[in-house]
Amino acid sequence: MAEAQSTPRTIYIDVLSLSPYVAYIPDFLDDAECEHLVENARAKVTRSVTVDAATGKLVEVETRSSDTMFFTRGETPVVKTIEERIAQLTRTPVTHGEGLQVIRYLPGQEYQAHFDFFDPDLPGSRVVAEHGGQRVLTMIMYLNDVEAGGETHFPEIGLTVSPRKRAAVLFYDCTPAGEIDRRTLHAGMPVVAGEKWISTKWVREHEY
Repeated sequence: MAEAQSTPRTIYIDVLSLSPYVAYIPDFLDDAECEHLVENARAKVTRSVTVDAATGKLVEVETRSSDTMFFTRGETPVVKTIEERIAQLTRTPVTHGEGLQVIRYLPGQEYQAHFDFFDPDLPGSRVVAEHGGQRVLTMIMYLNDVEAGGETHFPEIGLTVSPRKRAAVLFYDCTPAGEIDRRTLHAGMPVVAGEKWISTKWVREHEY
């Protein structure tokens, strides 16, 4: 395991794949941070949406059956601390991050295989990339232990990560040369039992 300094403690990084870069961080959050995000999001979640490939508008799709809410950047002291920790770990400015997203999956809900980057070949992607540019990295943080199911699966590289409270998965949506990396195709597998709560942070190439 590689070691990295976080705020305010030392965290450990287990590199699962070098190309594309995917890392597992077993204790990125603490219990209080997980509970803060869940409790502040629970009453605010609404049906998850995704970017329409043709228009760039946010629309509901059958492939994503969860509920979502977004914090504004720095909305609470806990959110601010987490954002600063992500920025320090990834060496990216806090100002390049989208708002922290919290997502709830109930039994049977999933997010089928998708990319987080904006495909430059699609007109809708060009619309959403006008402000902040391309998404360059993703951090998925697990906020609870799931009874069964809910794994994060990377089919192109044969990698599956089970959700564990406090843990996080970090991966880069683009190569070091700045090209989109289609090997980062990933899915939130269906929840079999219980609820699954995660928080996602997307970081852009420019200030967002």
